[in-house]
This record gives sequence, C-alpha cells and structure tokens, in this order.
Amino acid sequence: MVDPESADPDSPTRNIAPADATTRLDADRARTRWVTRVLHPRTGGNPAVPDTVPAAARTRALTRPAPALGAPGSSGTPGRPWWRRSAAVLFAWFPRLLARVVVGPAGDIDYAVPAELRRSYAVLKRIGAGGEAVVYLAEPAGAGHKRSRAGSGGTGEQEVRRRVALKVYRPGHDVNRELLDRLQARGREDPHTPAIHGYGRARSSWGEEVAWEAQEYFPAGSLRSIIDHAPVDDAAARAVVAAVADCLHHWQEQLQHNHTDVKPENLLIRSADPAVFALTDFGGAVRATMSRVYGGLAVTEAYAAPEVVEGRREAPAAWWSLGVMVHELLTGRRPEGGESWLTARRSEVDVSAVTDESWRLLVRGLLTPAPSARWGHAEVRQWLAGERPSIARPRRHAPVRFADASHDDPPSLAFDLLDRWDRGEVWLRTHWPTLRTWLDREVNDYTFDRTYLTDLDAHPERVHLAISALAARFVPGMPPRFRGLEVGAEGVLALARGGSSRHAVLREALELGALDLAARHWCGHPGCRAEGAGRCAPLEHVQHEVPLIMRQVEATAQGLASGPAAAAGAADLPRFAWDSAWALAAELVLDPEAAGRERGRLRAQSWHPRHRSPAPHVDWWRGQRDIGLRRRSGEVAGNAALVTASLLLPVAARLGAAERDREKEENRVRRRDRWAAVTDAVGDRWQRVRERVGGPRTRSGEPDSGAPWGATPYGRPGAPYGRPLTEAEQRKAHRREEKERRRVNRSMHQLERAEGAGRCRRFAYPAAVSGVVDGLGRLLRADGFYPDRPGPLADAYAGFVEFSGSAVVSAVAGAADAAVGLLPAQAGDRWWLPMVLAVLLVVLGRTAAGRGRARTRLTAYRLAVAGSVLMLLVLASTGLLMVGAGVLIPLYNLLG
Repeated sequence: MVDPESADPDSPTRNIAPADATTRLDADRARTRWVTRVLHPRTGGNPAVPDTVPAAARTRALTRPAPALGAPGSSGTPGRPWWRRSAAVLFAWFPRLLARVVVGPAGDIDYAVPAELRRSYAVLKRIGAGGEAVVYLAEPAGAGHKRSRAGSGGTGEQEVRRRVALKVYRPGHDVNRELLDRLQARGREDPHTPAIHGYGRARSSWGEEVAWEAQEYFPAGSLRSIIDHAPVDDAAARAVVAAVADCLHHWQEQLQHNHTDVKPENLLIRSADPAVFALTDFGGAVRATMSRVYGGLAVTEAYAAPEVVEGRREAPAAWWSLGVMVHELLTGRRPEGGESWLTARRSEVDVSAVTDESWRLLVRGLLTPAPSARWGHAEVRQWLAGERPSIARPRRHAPVRFADASHDDPPSLAFDLLDRWDRGEVWLRTHWPTLRTWLDREVNDYTFDRTYLTDLDAHPERVHLAISALAARFVPGMPPRFRGLEVGAEGVLALARGGSSRHAVLREALELGALDLAARHWCGHPGCRAEGAGRCAPLEHVQHEVPLIMRQVEATAQGLASGPAAAAGAADLPRFAWDSAWALAAELVLDPEAAGRERGRLRAQSWHPRHRSPAPHVDWWRGQRDIGLRRRSGEVAGNAALVTASLLLPVAARLGAAERDREKEENRVRRRDRWAAVTDAVGDRWQRVRERVGGPRTRSGEPDSGAPWGATPYGRPGAPYGRPLTEAEQRKAHRREEKERRRVNRSMHQLERAEGAGRCRRFAYPAAVSGVVDGLGRLLRADGFYPDRPGPLADAYAGFVEFSGSAVVSAVAGAADAAVGLLPAQAGDRWWLPMVLAVLLVVLGRTAAGRGRARTRLTAYRLAVAGSVLMLLVLASTGLLMVGAGVLIPLYNLLG
C-alpha cells in the first residue's frame, strides 16, 4: 500500500517514481488557468489550495446526481434525436482534447486524481502503484486539522495534518464495500487493520467513473523493508512471526475473512517494538463462507499456495504465505518452487536452506502442500512456546492411471486431461466407467455431475465436454480450455477472429454448452468479482445469446431458400461458412465495437471502391442489412440480421451480379428506345418544318418536277402558291435544321453524362476526409507540437516532418502554396479552409448522385472536380505535414 521501493520484481505493488509532467505548449500560466476555468468550470481550482469542504468520515459517492429520465440534461432521453445525442458526446469530448493538446495539463497528478477528490484532499505525491490502483500521499482539506499546545507555557499552537493514503482504483475496478463498512466502524481501535477515512466513486478528468478509498497512512512502511535486510537474527524473526500470526488469526477469526493476497507489501508496520502489523489491500479479502470459497481474485504467485489454482480460497492458504515469508526472513530468498502447479502440490518443498532445525520444522509445517495437514495459528503458537508440533501426513487415495501417469486425486487428473487433451479424448472414451467408479468408491466426491461421464456411452463426441466439466469442478483456477484452445472471454474473442479451424472449435464449444462450464473458472473481470457469483458473466452471456442468434439466422436462411424471393443456395452453404457465422455472432456479443465494424463492412458493399459488390442489388439481402443497421447494438434481432447479411453475402453477390447485368441490359435498351424516340420526334418535327416551309417532297415513284432542292409548289410562307424558295431561304432552312439537331444531341449527351455524375463521390469523399484531417492538424499544430515522450507515434511524426522537408516535396509544396496564396484574405493559411471545402465536397457529391435535373447534377459534378483539385493544392501546400499531424497528434495525446 505504502511500501518503499521493493527489490522484488514479482511484487505487483512497487513504489514508482512520478513521471515528468507533460510539456506545456503554452508557457503562459495565466492563460492555462483561464482556459481551464472556461473548459472545466468545476475543476479549475488549484489543488494545492484546499477548500473548506471537510473530508468524508463516512461512505461518500463523489459523483454528480444523474438527471432524471426525461430531464433536459439526460443524454439517454428517448425523445432526443440521434444527431443531438451524437453532438452532445462530441461537444463533451472536444473541450477535453483541446485542453489536453493546446493548453497542456498542469501535471500528471492533476489528471490522475479526480478533481472532486482534490477538493477534499490535498494530494502531495504518488507513493505506490499496483495492478488495480495507484496510491497517493494526501492530506484532508480542513477536516483533518488537529491543534495541540506546544511548550510548557501552553501559549504556542501548531497545526498537525493527519496524512492518509489515497488509493485511486483504475477504471473497471471496485472496492469491497462490505468489508470497508466494517473496518470504518472499527476506526483506529483495531491494530491489525488500517483505519478507513472514506471511500466512494468519483469522475476522472476524462469522464470515467473510478473507485477510491482513503485509509490510514503508515510512514514506517511494510514488512518488505525488514525482509530486504534478511537474514535477520533469531529474536527479530520470532517477533515478526508472532506478529504476522496474530494478524492472520485476527482476520480469519474476528473479521471472518480469508485474505487471498498475503505478502510482505500488504503487511504494514503499525509498531516496530513491539512488532504489530496491519493487513491491507482489501481486494484480496474474501468472506470466509462456503459460498465464497471460490472466486477470481488476484493473487501474487510467489506467495500463493498450490491449492489456489484449484480455486480454493480457504484459511490454510494464508499460512502457506507466512511460510514463504519466514523462509525469506531466514535465508534472504524464497524457497524453490516446483516445475509446475501439478508437481508443487504433490511434492515436498525443499527447505534445506534453513540451517536451524527448529526453524526448519516451522517452515516445513507451514509449507505442507496438503491444506488439511498444514500448520495454522495453533501450531505456530505452540512452536513459539518452545513445543514441537507434529506434521500430519494427509490420506492419499488409490491412484488412477491415465496414459503414463498415476493420479491420486481428482485435481491432478483433471489438470492432466486438460493439458493433454488429445490423449485424454482417447482415454476417457473407454475408461469413463473406471473414472466414475474411482470417484464413487475411492474419492467419495459426489459434487461432480456423473451425467457428463455416462453420456459418453451414447454420445462419445461429447468427451471434450466431460473434460471441461472435470476441469471446471476440480481446477477452476486454471484457464478454461476446449480441445487445447483457451475459451475464456479473451480466448473466445481470439477464436472468433481466427481462422476457419478455430471457428469450428468455437462452434462445437457453443453447441455443446462448454462455455457454461468455462464460466465457472476464475476470470479477471472486476464486475464478475464484485457480484460475488463466482462465474464469468461475459461467457455466460455468450453461451446464452449466440445460440438464440443462430436459431434466428437458420430460420431466416431457410425461409429465404423456400420463400418467394428464391435465394438459391441459401440452404446449401458449406459448413465453414456456418462456422464463421457462429464466430461472428460470438464476436458481436463479446465486443461492443464489433457491431460498428460489421455495419461499416456491410455499408461498404454499396459505395467503397475496393469492397463494393453487387449484393445490394438483391432486395432480400438489402432488407436484412437495413434491419441490422437500424437495430440498436446488442439486440438479438439486430445481431441476427447482421450475421444473416454476412453469411448470405456470397449468395447475394452471385444473384446480385445477374440482377445487375439484367438491369444494365434493361437500361441499355431503355436508352436505345429513348434515343430512337427522340430521333423519331426530331425527324417528325423536321418533316413538319419542311412541309410548312417548302411543301411536301416528291414521293417515291412520282416524277421529279425538276425544281431545285427545297423548292416546293407551296413556296415560302406568305408567298403565292407554287413559288419556289429562294437560295437565302433554303440556307436559312438548313441552319434551322442543324440547330435543332445539335440541340437534341446536346440534350442526349447531357442525359448520358448525368447518369454517371455520381462517380465524383469516388474522389470527392476521400478528398473531404483528407480535408477534415488536414484542418484538424492545422488547428492542433497552431502553436507548434514537440513530442516529449519517445515512442512509435513520436517517431512517425518525426518521419512526417522529415518527409515534408525533403527537396522534392518542398518544391511541390512551394508551387502549391503559391497557387493557394492567390486566394483572398490569406485564406490558404487558415485552418477552416480545408474543413469548409470538405463540407462543400460532401454536399456536391450527394447532389451529383441525387435525382435532380441533369443540368444540376452535371454542374455539381464539375464543381466537385474543381473543389477536389483545390483541396489537393491545399493539402500539397504544407507537404502533407498537416494531414499527418491531424492523425498522429490526437493519437499521441490520447494513447501516449
């Protein structure tokens, strides 16, 4: 908790020196505070100046009250449109990014410790960090003051602050509220537990809910500071053993809690003479009841007893940790561990490094592998009194032989079957009666469901389910596996994203219900531990929802194959395609981001140049896709529609190709008919003009009158009947005919070009995205940007700077900058120019692809071409440096 620097690399709680503060981009402190007050009006106070708010002496939740449902400030109000909710999220995120990038934080502690906590506690420094939380040295603001008289006259006063260890948990972790309430009620009266000043939840600088607790600060450090000077003398070692034994006995008997992470860093020194220790780190404390013996709590492997791998969280495990610490006190190192968990729990620990025979007896008694024979508080007290308690020998069962190994207890057999699953498959199919008899008569264990074994007589393919059941019952501390592959929450996600062979394994596990057994193994999810159910909630969620999703997918596929849509091939998909569908369903349930990625992939079938396909030409496939796009993420119907659309994409692409070819042919015939109709209309109109101007032409088979071309018996309008046209009138008629023909041709050409005007989106939209990135880079790099931490992002940014400064790129950038410099009011240097151009390009692309007039669409096409050229000049004017800055600077500040 507050231990000094530890030389033990295995210890997760070590004192870590604070990192250097982020380089401030603007050195003006007044401006920094002004911007902080504007962007964070409730967090802009100086943490070094404490407010008058008293420190919490009770349970507090330092969060703003959530608005009521339907209130104007509630982001989850169903009545608000989606675009307003999206805009609210963007506006809430952008000021934080602006303050982080442009202004820079005042220091790491100001951003690591929530501002609401800094109003109640003055944070001095960071004193330690672990896997679940970071610990700070702090002082209560106002409430922790005590005044005492100094001097014999009693006239002088000095103010003494009561320092606390402020523990801020990482996102996703929570506190043990039940235990903290009990410890808080005890106050400082309990010597073996730290006094609790308060706990609750607060919102961090980036909007995340984090748990916190404030407890008594121990300036003397922990037992680690004593072990670091090992070996110690006999008297000091006896005092430490007596003090630690009293502390463990107090936790197990008075508090009824089995601490699962007993190690030197968690034993804080309350008093050195006499030695008194207080045990902390309450994330490793579990209630000592049979319903809470099993659970996925963090342990330190170097001090953990062998049985913890089986999932046992009982009292003997803490005394094994004491034995390791005693060995470390006497020899300066921990005892040698076994090659694996299996050998460690079956063989005696080598304690020959302890030279004194009496101490060797104590260490051997505490490091007995069998929990039932291990020494506890009574034996340690007898040893301290000078007695020599005996070391019991645990009863061993008659062994059962698997392959080339003999196993005398179910955990070791279950571990071996899980580890050598291929041999276990062959062995268990024929030896399951032997195993059932051994469990019944020799082990006398009736907690394991024998149905998993008896079902192998009629269904030998369920042998891997039986192996999973044995592992879930006897070795829940091992990572769950199926056919040798890990099937924890992270393992299932890896299988879903793997190849077809892994998809087949995942489907088999889901169809057999193996994930329900895998959910009984330990998991590292804080939410599962907080509920205390001893089961992995994500795996249970997958096992429950994925079969529901796939039943809907199968029903939809069968309906499409036999329905009026006649989706030929929907019912004859290969097995690997269905395996991939099961994997996609599992990924959609496990990963909240997977639905968005799949929606993007399905949308790309319509517009993306590289991923587009003819599938959207099929109505039933487009309907399934639209259902998946409209449904909210996480719904069974929405996930089923997404899986169906992905599964039937090859079928829809094949049918859509035929439909696309048919539509093209129909459009070609339609255009030909339209052209024929227009030419016929033009010919008829020209015939009427000729008849009106010069009279009817000589019909075929009639004698020619010998009059010149264009001369008719009617003459020109208004002329006497029979007078022929003059030469000037004939030329005028010819010009009128040519003008009409050109007009018709121009109209048809415009119609043909307007049909392809929507293709401008292929270059207008990428140019728009590049413009937004370029504008963001100009905005973020306005005051300069200099990475202060090495890493791949900083190296990439340096590479972009070097690339933009090369000779060729500089020459191109200079020419483009000269062209952009012709814009009025120096608009080429403004950050908003590429963003405005991006908006215009999107509008022009949508207009060109719309259903407006042909002339309007052609105009939008031409403007989109001109805008894209101008955008290219704007991007090239900076040598593409701002494009790289727009991508790398936000990633650098968000990911570091």
